[in-house]
Amino acid sequence: MPAQQVPSRRAAGLALAVITSLALLTGPSDALAASPAAPKPTSGGSSPSTPDPHPPAGGWAPDGVAPGGPHLTSRGLVAPPGAPALPRGIRARGWILADLDSGAVLAARDPHGRYQPASILKVLTALSVAPNLPGRRVVTVSPQAAVAEGSAVGLLAGARYSVDQLFSALFLISANDAAIALAQANGGVARTVASMNAYAAKLGAYDTVVQTPSGLDGWQQLTSAYDMALVLRAFVNQPRLVAYSRLPSAGFPPRASKHGRVGPYQFDNHSQDFLSTVPGALVVKTGYTDAARHTYLAAAQRHGRRLGVILLRSERHPVEQFRQAGALLDWGYALKSTVEPVGMLAGPVRAGPPARDAASTVSTPVTSQALAEPAAPRGGLRWALAALAPVSALIGAVLWLGGATSARRRAIRRQARRRR
Repeated sequence: MPAQQVPSRRAAGLALAVITSLALLTGPSDALAASPAAPKPTSGGSSPSTPDPHPPAGGWAPDGVAPGGPHLTSRGLVAPPGAPALPRGIRARGWILADLDSGAVLAARDPHGRYQPASILKVLTALSVAPNLPGRRVVTVSPQAAVAEGSAVGLLAGARYSVDQLFSALFLISANDAAIALAQANGGVARTVASMNAYAAKLGAYDTVVQTPSGLDGWQQLTSAYDMALVLRAFVNQPRLVAYSRLPSAGFPPRASKHGRVGPYQFDNHSQDFLSTVPGALVVKTGYTDAARHTYLAAAQRHGRRLGVILLRSERHPVEQFRQAGALLDWGYALKSTVEPVGMLAGPVRAGPPARDAASTVSTPVTSQALAEPAAPRGGLRWALAALAPVSALIGAVLWLGGATSARRRAIRRQARRRR
C-alpha cells in the first residue's frame, strides 16, 4: 500500500480551515465524541486466541478531536512529503516513529488502530506502580503470583523478594509472575489495573483499555501505536525504570519456604540484541501472545535527540524486530530538519464539546515533562482565528455562490448567441 503523503503546508492549512469551520457550524457527532468501543467476544473463551482480522479503529479523544492531528487517523502508511523511502521489511500492522522530546511524529502506519499490546504493556504497569513501591521494599510472593500464566522467572510462593529484584525480572525476561507480585504489592491486581487505566487517560492514551498488569490478552485489552508512544515518552523520563530495563543480567540467591526451594539462578536481558547493536540504544521491551503476535517498544538517543518506535502485530521474519526498529530509528535520525512531521504526540484532552478555536481538530502538543490537564485557551491569535473561522466559512460560501451565479449567466449568454 502506498504511503499517504501529507499535503503541503498551504494545502494542509486550507483543509484545516475547512474542517474547523464545519466543526464550529455543526459540532461533533455522537460517534466522534464517544470513546471507541471495545470488541465483543466471538466465543466463550476468556481471551482471543488469534489476531482480529479487522482490528478496530480508535483515534478520537473525549471531545471529538483527533489526538496527534488528523493525518494520524489514517489506517495506512503516513509519511512526510519529500522524505526518503521508508525502510523495507517493516512487518507491523500498526507502528509509529516519534521524537520523544519534541513530540513530532515522523512517520506511522495505522497509528490509532487498536491491537493487543502483549508484554510491552508492562511498561505502563511499571509507570503505575513504581511511585508506590520503593526498590528496597520486600514483597512476600503469593501462591497466585507464583503460578502466573505465561513467561515467568520462577518466583517461589511464600518467599521474599525486593521490589528491585521483581522489576529486574519484569523487564529482563518479561516475567508475568513478577508483574502479578508487583501488582499485589501495589494494593492488588484490580487496583493496579484501575491505576493503569487512569495513568493512560492522564497521558491522553484514549485508545487504551487495560485488563491485566502482565499484558496477557483480554477481550477488551487493546492499545494503539500512538498510545504506546505516549507511554514510552513518559517511561524514558523515569531514570529508575530505564536503569532496570538496561540491565544486561540479574540473578536471585537461593530461597526456601513451606512451598519448596528454588535457586540460585541467573537470567539475561532478552532484549540485549537491540541494546548491544543499535547506536544510542536507550530502552527496549518485547511482547508476544497468540492474538497480539509480536510487539515491540524501543527508544534511542543520538545527537541530543530521543526517538522512539512502537511495532504492533508484527512478525520477526524475515527481519528480526530489533532490526526493524533499528532501521526505522536510522531513517528518523537521517531526516532533514526541514521535513515537516505528520503529527504530534499530544497531551490529555478535557471532556465535553470541542474548544471553539482554530486548533479544535488537533489535540494540543505538550512536552515530555508536561502531563497536567491543559488550561482552556485564552486570548491571543488562537481566539482571533476562532472568531474569523465562521467568517471565512461564510466568505467561502458567498464566493462559491457567486461563482455558480456567474457560470449560470455565461451559460445563458452562450445559449442566446446560439439561438441568433
